[in-house]
Amino acid sequence: LLGLTVVANLILGILTFKKAPKTLLNRLFLGFASSASLWAFAVLVITIKKDYNSLLFWIRFSHAVAAITPWLVYALVDAFRSEKKFPYKKIIIMFAFSLTLAVLSFTPLIVSGIQFPVESKELLYGPLFPLYALFFSGVAIYVIYNLARQLRVAKGITRYQLRLFIGGILSSFIMGVLSNLFLPMFGIRAIDLRSFGPVFTFVMIFSISYAIVKYRLMDIRMAMRKIMAYALAVVLLAGAYITLMLVMKNFRIYLESNIYPFTFLLVILVAVFFQPLKDKCRQLVDHFFYRGAYDYYHTLIDAGRAMISILRRDELISFLVSKVVSTIYLEQGIFFLKDHDGSFIPAAKKNIKPFSFCGDIEPLGPGNPLLAYFQQKPDVLLFTDLKELKTEEHELLAVEMEKLYAEAIVPIIVEGKLEAILSLGFKISGEPYSRDDVNLLTTLSYQFAISLKNAQLYQEVLEVKRYLENILKNMGNGLIATDSKGRIKAFNNSAEMLTGITAEKAIGRKVEEVLEDRLCLPLIRTLKTGQLSFEEEILTNKRTSFLCCSTALVEPLERGKKGAIMVLSDVTRVKELEREKSETKRLISLGELAAGMAHEIKNPLASIKTFAELLPDKYDDHEFRHSFSAIVGQEIERINGLVMELLNFSRIPRPYFKKIDIRGVAEEVLMLLVPQLASQKIRIQKSYHNELPALEADRDQLKQALLNICLNAIQAMPKGGRLGVDIFPAGEPAGKMIKIIISDTGTGISPHLKEKVFDPFFTTKTGGVGIGLSVSHQIISDHGGSIKFKSKRKGTVFEINLPVACYEGRETHEIAYPGL
Repeated sequence: LLGLTVVANLILGILTFKKAPKTLLNRLFLGFASSASLWAFAVLVITIKKDYNSLLFWIRFSHAVAAITPWLVYALVDAFRSEKKFPYKKIIIMFAFSLTLAVLSFTPLIVSGIQFPVESKELLYGPLFPLYALFFSGVAIYVIYNLARQLRVAKGITRYQLRLFIGGILSSFIMGVLSNLFLPMFGIRAIDLRSFGPVFTFVMIFSISYAIVKYRLMDIRMAMRKIMAYALAVVLLAGAYITLMLVMKNFRIYLESNIYPFTFLLVILVAVFFQPLKDKCRQLVDHFFYRGAYDYYHTLIDAGRAMISILRRDELISFLVSKVVSTIYLEQGIFFLKDHDGSFIPAAKKNIKPFSFCGDIEPLGPGNPLLAYFQQKPDVLLFTDLKELKTEEHELLAVEMEKLYAEAIVPIIVEGKLEAILSLGFKISGEPYSRDDVNLLTTLSYQFAISLKNAQLYQEVLEVKRYLENILKNMGNGLIATDSKGRIKAFNNSAEMLTGITAEKAIGRKVEEVLEDRLCLPLIRTLKTGQLSFEEEILTNKRTSFLCCSTALVEPLERGKKGAIMVLSDVTRVKELEREKSETKRLISLGELAAGMAHEIKNPLASIKTFAELLPDKYDDHEFRHSFSAIVGQEIERINGLVMELLNFSRIPRPYFKKIDIRGVAEEVLMLLVPQLASQKIRIQKSYHNELPALEADRDQLKQALLNICLNAIQAMPKGGRLGVDIFPAGEPAGKMIKIIISDTGTGISPHLKEKVFDPFFTTKTGGVGIGLSVSHQIISDHGGSIKFKSKRKGTVFEINLPVACYEGRETHEIAYPGL
């Protein structure tokens, strides 16, 4: 150990000196390390030498070297405080006194000789040895006292260095004084114990060298904390043991005959009391030297649990700032969150009064050097590290940190992007950020990045949820949503107005318990069979109004369980407007009908009037009377025919609905037209879908409507052609409607006449009346269907859509008809 101490102290002194050879502090430390190494070498020689004169010389030499040590420690402390204000006068006086004691150490005034036998190496102290011990102890106590005073006001890295100074000097001083001064003075003079004095200087040399070079890559803070706690516990136990031995010696208690039971009892006592004593010593060390110490592992666990359970972003940010500030005992903490424009705005601030010095903090703009730095290097940034670097970039960063009163800044990186930064002030204890602190902040930043992302997603979900709820609540259409079991989960304001049922009474109950049968039937059908409704009109009983209903399946939250929604809209007013429009069109039709009737009746009446005026003059003319009676009869028949057509048009009876097969109706119509088709050489091309649902219609009226359209097509093909009849399911969903396509290859309809095709008495055929298509249009409308046509230069296609009696979802195939 002595040999290792000689080499290690010398190496540490040289390495520290090379770190800054021109600095007074480093030069003094080299001298201090060299003297400690020389002292250890002298003690090493003492353990080897056996002749009286050589042994006495090296003992006096070791005391002389040790006398220089207090002066070097005193000079080191003053140089560490400030090299510019180094107290040279005091140091010279102290050096003179130390040098005097070193010179006196070679005389009998300090060590007068060695007791015989020489092998025991027991010293005979001179009259000035108490002064020597008092000087050695007094300087050490004074140095520790001054360092402790500085420690109270120091902050940052300076406080850290001071603590290492105190810890190293105090540990070495206590151990060295016990082994080399006080234990020998009490009669405990074992050579092995006294030789440990120089070994203890290695702790001081190592601690002070580390404090000088500020070597951050190896943080021995927690190691020193444990060493000091163990050392204090060992010292107390050793003191208790020495006291016990002295008491036993003074009372002439000898244990030669009972040494084994005594040793066994001593081991048990040490095993029982060492751990509690060590814990008490650690608390004592923490109180005086390590205030603000915390459990790194449990802090991470507590923070992780809390951040997982917090989903609101503002609450999460406040928790993080408060947790870090209260755990590490910081003066303040400010959290900056990225805004939409790229700047970072203060989102939360925590300070412990009266230590906080920050007032209103301005946002960090997109061009801030700190933001640019963290984009390139997303690590914890310490202000003390920036002070060691002299580049222009680091000086700008230091200026920005001073504006924030920040000692450390932690970046929060989410998915590779800088989303937030945490600015932290000084520790209340004044000590710098240790490596454990940096590791804790780095780990917390990773955990918080995940929690912040979850909080942002949760915030977005909440905003979307509120937005959708607001839309659903205020939308003009009624919305009713159910789960897979038919229980109502949503019932908005419009649904309340349309159904007359409040959401409070509806939500949570089954749909059939709330809605009337006509309303709940489409929703239940969608849930059970998956068949959708699209703009299905329902006449309600409670409000006597028309509601348009559409249903859809909701994507399942759980596999195999689908809900459904129903959208309702009030079409009562639309129906009223349709009736009013129908009445208006009917009145217009009546006007056109009256005009057409007047025009049609006017010509026969003109002929009858002419013959009536000529009758008195030509009554005797037999030929005139014969022509008169024939023409008048024909014209009256013509008028009678017009009147009957009008009566038939105006007296279309209300349809009598029942389920029919549209294919049978179409076949009957074509059978009636066989003679005309054959005489005009018109061929039939028909296509019926295999699975056609039943229609709910008046068979005779529907037959009349199809017959009129087919006759119109036949009359358009006087020179022959093709008559096509196609019937297949259609509509959305598929199978809700039946589509009938009647096409011809005739002359077509001129574009300027298309708007008048369904008008009464409009015709382009010689001898035609123009009632057939009007009647067909009326019949199709009364059946809830629609009719439209397309016509080109050659050929016309009529398209008829009729609702089925009770549509079911079937797999159908649309027939693409050429020309439509």
